[in-house]
Amino acid sequence: MNQTRRQFLQQFLITTATTLILPAVFNRVSNAQISNSSGKVYSVSPTGNDRNSGTLDQPWGTIQKAANTIKAGDKVYIRGGKYKINQPIRPQFSGLSNQWIIYAGYPGEQVIIDADGIFVEPATGSPPYPHDQGAFLIIDQSYILIQNLTVINSHNAGFTVRNSHHINFYNNTTINTYSSGIALWNNCYQHRVIGNTVINANRPNMRIPHPGLPPATKSPHEAITLAGVKDFEVAYNLVCYSDKEGIDCKETCANGRIHHNYTHHLKRQGLYVDSWFGVLENIEFDHNIVEECETGISISAENGPRVENIKIHHNLVYNNRASGIFISRWGKDRPRKNIHIYNNTIVLNGYGQIDKPQPYWLTGGIYIYSTQLEDLVIENNILSENKYFQIGYSRDFQAGDFTRKQIRIENNLIFQSQAVTYPVYLEDWAKDYVYSTNGDNFIEAKPNFKDPSLANFYLQPNSPAITGGNPAYLGAFPPDPEEMFWWLGDFPPQFTI
Repeated sequence: MNQTRRQFLQQFLITTATTLILPAVFNRVSNAQISNSSGKVYSVSPTGNDRNSGTLDQPWGTIQKAANTIKAGDKVYIRGGKYKINQPIRPQFSGLSNQWIIYAGYPGEQVIIDADGIFVEPATGSPPYPHDQGAFLIIDQSYILIQNLTVINSHNAGFTVRNSHHINFYNNTTINTYSSGIALWNNCYQHRVIGNTVINANRPNMRIPHPGLPPATKSPHEAITLAGVKDFEVAYNLVCYSDKEGIDCKETCANGRIHHNYTHHLKRQGLYVDSWFGVLENIEFDHNIVEECETGISISAENGPRVENIKIHHNLVYNNRASGIFISRWGKDRPRKNIHIYNNTIVLNGYGQIDKPQPYWLTGGIYIYSTQLEDLVIENNILSENKYFQIGYSRDFQAGDFTRKQIRIENNLIFQSQAVTYPVYLEDWAKDYVYSTNGDNFIEAKPNFKDPSLANFYLQPNSPAITGGNPAYLGAFPPDPEEMFWWLGDFPPQFTI
């Protein structure tokens, strides 16, 4: 993040004081392989004019002028300042595989696109509804890179993509949107969403009032939405202070990796997978940090035929109000198959907004509420001091179900200092009696984190979670003498494309 962008975001972020070292780990993002060396370079400036030639010394005055003009291989530098818009910015041309179109904020300058002037009609008819569109709207295009732009005050979404492929977002910011900060919808494939910041998404008060309609009490979609997207990567994004879910992979998404994201202070779950309209499959959630959300990570099959082949590993899920990882019954509670939850550190979840004698509506470390499961493996995790239970399952499981459904729970480190009588009754919503299980071959011991009071969940050398076997350690963090706190300090990092 450059200095200008950091200063701009300080008023929206809670400062975290830390002396921890931030290492160079960002080469883990896939190679973007973006080329546009054969094209022209244009410029836009708040002091420019659309009658100009669009060169660096004769810039255009609006981003839409660039969107109407630049073609395969071209790049437009958008100079710093505020651009007030009353219509969505909509690119009219696609790039080519070796000649991308690039919209980029000028290096070292802060580009602010203020979408408050866009009038968004009320939802009527069938989707996509007006609130599903975006201030920066890409439809039926390909090979476009959006970099270092900030969208604020959108009465629908910040950036929206539909029916497109090879659209990449690097180091953009959205603040104050009614719908998603960044949304990729329907018939989209080959996308990267890397190093972006989404703040204050899904805010009901951002809906435009309409005569005859009551004030909005809830908002659509999620902070970062992927719906029916194939072959994607979502990494090193900061998602916080939003009114709904953080990063949602839903509908018929397939073949995606969601990693090294930091989601915190959300009113719903930090990370979510949920099928609608068809099969959702082959999704990996790894090396994410989820804190101060409702549930940390949730796995649902609300309306699609099934969810399958989901990997959840090396995530830190801590201090969330409800369950750390929740296998839900939301919607029609359709089947989930081949779910592998391993090497996560799941700590201090389920205490609610205020620790009360009665259980929160969802609680515990891992809560297996749905029985619509087959081939579920929970192994090599650390579960410590989650409220009421570390791993819990619904009373609706029958004797022998774990064997029949191939549910395997083993080799986890379990620590719970509180004495609890089981089953625990969750009265507020689930109406479920929850039983606790440690699984097979578990280690029941204090994990000996280095400094949990400072969210340092690396392991002390004497930790029982360092097994020296296969795997060499349990939980999300290796026994490394040089801890890597990539989500603290100057995050997200600035990527050079």
